[in-house]
Amino acid sequence: MKKIVFLLSAVLLVGGSASAQKNNVSKAKAKILSETPDTKAAKEAILLAIEDPTTKDLASTWFTAGDVFYTIYNEQQKIQWTLKKGDQALMANSLKSAIDSYTKADSLDQLPNEKGKIKPKFRKKIVEKVKGFQRGFIDAGSYFYEKKEFYKSLDMFQTYLQYPNLKYMEGEGLEKDTLIPLITYYCALSATQAEDPAISVKYFEQIKDTIESKWVYGRLCSEYLILKDTVNLIRMYKLGAQKFPTEPFYTSNLINYYVNEDLMDEALVWINQALSQDQKSSILWNVKGRILENTKKLDECKVCYQKALDLDPNYADALGNMGRLYYNHAVEELDRINAIRDDKKYRVEKVKLKELFNQAKPFFEKAYSINPNDRDFVIALRGIYYNTGNEEKFKIMDQRIKDLK
Repeated sequence: MKKIVFLLSAVLLVGGSASAQKNNVSKAKAKILSETPDTKAAKEAILLAIEDPTTKDLASTWFTAGDVFYTIYNEQQKIQWTLKKGDQALMANSLKSAIDSYTKADSLDQLPNEKGKIKPKFRKKIVEKVKGFQRGFIDAGSYFYEKKEFYKSLDMFQTYLQYPNLKYMEGEGLEKDTLIPLITYYCALSATQAEDPAISVKYFEQIKDTIESKWVYGRLCSEYLILKDTVNLIRMYKLGAQKFPTEPFYTSNLINYYVNEDLMDEALVWINQALSQDQKSSILWNVKGRILENTKKLDECKVCYQKALDLDPNYADALGNMGRLYYNHAVEELDRINAIRDDKKYRVEKVKLKELFNQAKPFFEKAYSINPNDRDFVIALRGIYYNTGNEEKFKIMDQRIKDLK
């Protein structure tokens, strides 16, 4: 008899717990529907219900939870509108909890009943409610962005973008939302500010040809550089060069990449494309000269350096490049002449050698006058003065090298 009483007591305890949690759902609903909603008490009650095994898998529990969180959002929004003192963080977090709760409610609402039939009770209401507060996620994202809480702003903006993918929003035409590109841009900005390039490139890629294209292309290049994603970095340089042909950034970086990789044919293709857009760029002519010099096309590269100097006579880099052509030729001749055994022939050739070094001298002297801290210019001038017998200037350059160390 005692055993039967004990079992009966256990059944009553379980039943009482289930009833208590169902009462929490009713209590939460009553608190937000009263003339003066008590959102604090409603939240406390519904949090108990969504954790309890007897009610956590009921669509009605989660639907009520959505209503509770949405009521909290509305309460704070009204305070913000009237007094400018609404708790905006609470608003944002409540809105996120509301959509999560409604989404959970819908998934449970679509499950078959004990007879294997699906008879949803809440979908229509869920669609109406969730659709009604979508714009709130823009405000929430903007709030966190201004607070420099960039992952939170990203989460809010992403939630806005997820609307067309919500199962219960199918057929609502949300994919046609004209704000999607702008919010995608905000997602990218938030990820960039959060220093998360792996996420930012995902969003920047989607809107690179629609919003702030000139800046976004440059940003994508920076992000791929940080990620060390050479394939996509080169892809963006090429796309940028095609989309913004008058912007030297993309072509210059492409050329630098190909030159550093010793892919001179590819570098030449892009420098020619750049020059087709700007024939009056001394910088581009100078770069083309370097490329041709690397491929041993010295006569052609000399023409390019001269064009650069015609456009800018004080272009130190082009002056140094032109001088180097003459200087390197003189050094090659020096090695040849030093191997001559015939003294008479040696003296004749030595005079010619002096003239070769003198051909390089005016270029390096002018380059040095423009940029006296360039070590290459100083070294070249020291060699020139030594080989032309100008001992005084040789000593000056020799000391200058020591000073630059």
